[in-house]
Amino acid sequence: MKFLTDENIAPRVVTALRGEGFDVLTVSEAKFSSAPDEKVLTLAVKQKRVILTHDKDFGSLLHQLQPPPCGVILLRLRNQSSRNVVKHLIPFLKKIQPEKVKNKLVVFQEGKVRII
Repeated sequence: MKFLTDENIAPRVVTALRGEGFDVLTVSEAKFSSAPDEKVLTLAVKQKRVILTHDKDFGSLLHQLQPPPCGVILLRLRNQSSRNVVKHLIPFLKKIQPEKVKNKLVVFQEGKVRII
């Protein structure tokens, strides 16, 4: 599974994901810093990446586009610190099958995952 991290994802999370072997591109590396969500979505679709974000606007945007053109994992943890995100996210990503995320909105919370 390949990921595109929104600018609100901490660099420590990106480093941890890469350390676990995940293919991760940040919006800043792609020269998309401060780009509108629609442009970030277009990049994710073009490169077949799942967007990782804390931004609820991606959920609304994906809901408007039917069928959704790519997957989005919306991180809604109570504690959004990079340490807590890594602690919960990496085990989830290691066990989830990529087809479960493809073209879906995944709302990820402590102990609860909703796939829409």
